[in-house]
Amino acid sequence: MTEGYIRASAFIFPRIRAKSKHTTCMCGQARSSYISLWRYTALVDAKMSIAKVETGITGLDPMLQGGFPEGRMILVMGGPGTGKTIFCSQFLYYGATKREEKTVYISLDEGKPHFIQEMHTFGWDFKELEEENMFTFIDASDVRRIPQEAYQRKQVGGVKVSGKELARARLIDNIFKTFEGGRSIDRFIGDIGAQRVVLDSISGLLFRFPEPWEKRQAILDIMEALSNVGATCLITSEALSVGEQRQVQPEEYLSHGAILLQTLRTGERAVRILKMRGTEVDAVPRPYQIGQTGIEVYPNQSVYQT
Repeated sequence: MTEGYIRASAFIFPRIRAKSKHTTCMCGQARSSYISLWRYTALVDAKMSIAKVETGITGLDPMLQGGFPEGRMILVMGGPGTGKTIFCSQFLYYGATKREEKTVYISLDEGKPHFIQEMHTFGWDFKELEEENMFTFIDASDVRRIPQEAYQRKQVGGVKVSGKELARARLIDNIFKTFEGGRSIDRFIGDIGAQRVVLDSISGLLFRFPEPWEKRQAILDIMEALSNVGATCLITSEALSVGEQRQVQPEEYLSHGAILLQTLRTGERAVRILKMRGTEVDAVPRPYQIGQTGIEVYPNQSVYQT
C-alpha cells in the first residue's frame, strides 16, 4: 500500500492533507483523485462489513466469495428447464435444514401440492419442514387469473382475485394481503422471523403489462414490498433472450444481484453471475448439472459457448 495509508475508510495521504490545510481549494485533478480514492476505499469497507449467506448450491459459493450478501434481493433468470425453481428451493431447504433458518416460498405460478411433490424427488421434504414451522408456502397462483384489462387501468380500482377485491395500487403487497389474511408482506415475514424468502415467478405478472413504464412500476412495487422484510430474497424471472447481445431486462437494473441460468446450444448448462452488489464475484460462465440431489456447479471448469 502507498505510504501514509491509515485504513480504508480514511485513506488520508499526508501530502494531500497538508495541502488542504494551507490552500482554499485543491486543484481539479487532485480533488478528482481524492474523491475517486475515497469512493473506492469506502466501497472496500462496505464489502468487508457485509455478512454472507451460504446458498446451499454446491459449487456456487466459491463464485460469490462465500455466498449471497445478507438481506439483499437477488434475481434468478433463465429459460424453461434451466432449474430456476430448483435453484431457489435448494437455497431454502439448505437454510432450513443446515442453518435452522425459517423460510418462505411465495408462488405466483404453481400450487402447493405440485411444489411439494416435485421437490420431494430431490429428497427435500418441505412438508416436514412446514410441520416443524421452518417453511411456509404462500399460494398466490390465482393471480394469473386476473383479467388483462384489470392491469391496464390507469385509475385506482378493484381487481377480483379468488372472489376477493384487490386494489391496483401497490398490487404486489395487496396480493399478499389478500392471500395472507390482511397482513402486509413485511409484517407477515417479520412475524414468523423468516430469513430466506423466494418469490417465484414474476414473469407471468410482468407479461400482463404492455408498456415498459408499467413493467418498471410493477417491478418497483415488488422490490419495495420485499426491501423491508430484512430477509435474503430470491426472485425468479424468465430470461427473454440469451447470448452476449441479449436484451437487458428492467428487473436486472433494480435488483441487488442477478444470476443467469442457461442451456447452451451444446446442451450444456451454464450459470453466470451478471452482478452482485457488495461482493467480488467470478463472472465467468461455469457449467452446472441438475442431479438427484439438486444443482451442482463446477466453479473450476469452463464452458464452450457457440
